[in-house]
Amino acid sequence: MKDYYKILGLTRDSSVESIKQRFKELAFENHPDVSDDKNANEIFIEIYEAYHILSNPDKRSNYDLLHDKYIKNVKTHIPNEEYVKTDIQNVSNSARENAQRKAKIKYKDFIKDLDCFFITGLKADGIPFSYNMHKILGISGGVGPMGSVKSKTVNIPIPRSKKALLIHRIGFMIKAVFFILAIIVLNLLPDKGLLLKILIPLAIILTGGLTTLLTYHFNKTKSKFYHANKYFLVLKYKKNGYKRGFHPMISSTPIGLIAYLFRLIF
Repeated sequence: MKDYYKILGLTRDSSVESIKQRFKELAFENHPDVSDDKNANEIFIEIYEAYHILSNPDKRSNYDLLHDKYIKNVKTHIPNEEYVKTDIQNVSNSARENAQRKAKIKYKDFIKDLDCFFITGLKADGIPFSYNMHKILGISGGVGPMGSVKSKTVNIPIPRSKKALLIHRIGFMIKAVFFILAIIVLNLLPDKGLLLKILIPLAIILTGGLTTLLTYHFNKTKSKFYHANKYFLVLKYKKNGYKRGFHPMISSTPIGLIAYLFRLIF
């Protein structure tokens, strides 16, 4: 008999929410579309199977009876034991069949079954928001600074609904229009001092940012810039030493500042 708690790395007293979050973590790390592990397919299927038993209160209750008797070796009587065994086995088989199908699709399509991170109450049926992170592993031989830095990268797709995608695109267009307007005004301003030429275009860009935030607020949509870094997988990778960006160059050189300002503006 399989120990589903061990498969998910959890204990018997784990809450339903912790089971759901742990499943999301392990599904991301072990989905065959993401993982390089040659056994990723079977690992993913077992994770999916364990989740579908433990996330269902009734099935979990029955499984716990079997877990006590056959995993923990507790001498106990289980009423209708054969029925309980058959029920758990049927759910297990169904979950494995479903997992086999899920293992064959792209991870970005797999997470469409999850909840949208940016708008509460919606399914993630839109294009996920990609959050790129990297971790410096050390220095290796090579020509130039780019060749000497070893790093590991990860692209975290954050679940997003079609509505959230639409609002984010509207926000981008709003900021783009105000940015273009700022450039036009900058070129039209008379040469009456550098400070004025900086402050007026900056005020226009800030107005665009404020307009975008108000658009997000009235549509109950989380901002990519301010909220994507709070997604639980992003937080987990941050704790493991990862930083945002495709490469150490993004976070450890002036280009990193430019990238930050670009994300802030757009």
